[in-house]
Amino acid sequence: MPSKFVLFSYWRSSCSWRIRALLEYKRIPYEYRAINLLNGEQFSPEFLRINPLGLVPALQFQTEDGRTEIISESMAIVDYLEHIVPEPSIFPKDPIERAKVIAVAEAIVSGIQPVQNLGVMKLVEQMTGSKEKSLEWSNKWIAMKFKRLELMLKSTAGKYCFGDRLTLADICLVPQIANAIRYRVDLDEFPLLKQLNETLLSCECFQKSRPENQPDQTLT
Repeated sequence: MPSKFVLFSYWRSSCSWRIRALLEYKRIPYEYRAINLLNGEQFSPEFLRINPLGLVPALQFQTEDGRTEIISESMAIVDYLEHIVPEPSIFPKDPIERAKVIAVAEAIVSGIQPVQNLGVMKLVEQMTGSKEKSLEWSNKWIAMKFKRLELMLKSTAGKYCFGDRLTLADICLVPQIANAIRYRVDLDEFPLLKQLNETLLSCECFQKSRPENQPDQTLT
């Protein structure tokens, strides 16, 4: 079993929250190292040696034979953690149900979240000449995608996104709803997503991994 896990994270990063929640769910001990995205620490020479993409999260660990390895990109980290600690699993055993879980996760991580990346938001602000317009753009994009996500989950949701067992879809949904709230999306328009979020936030793995419970949460 690999050891000495170190998560490079930023408290408000939704991609990092996915990994924090998963580490808590699988009860994998880790050290938290904050990377201040607001002052550009992600582009420092020191961090670029860790992740040349200049993004969080990045997970560093020591292999069983003593090598230090680093994995970047949240979905790659998810895949690795699922392989080394298969239980509790965040995937159904049935291959069709597993594919459906991945489809929901991809709808969030590929189709919704990227437009709220700090770099994207700054670019939109520069192009429009208005921070308010960039916020409005994100608001409309999230709301449009949430309508479709709500439809996707109507046939699968129970206590969680897929029945009563936590899956990757839940790991991705909660941080995205936090983004939606930040960008003033009216969750009352999406009652299913709102209910799922309220239920999921009561889970220990999400409680411990919440942004406001991170050591760098004062960095705004």
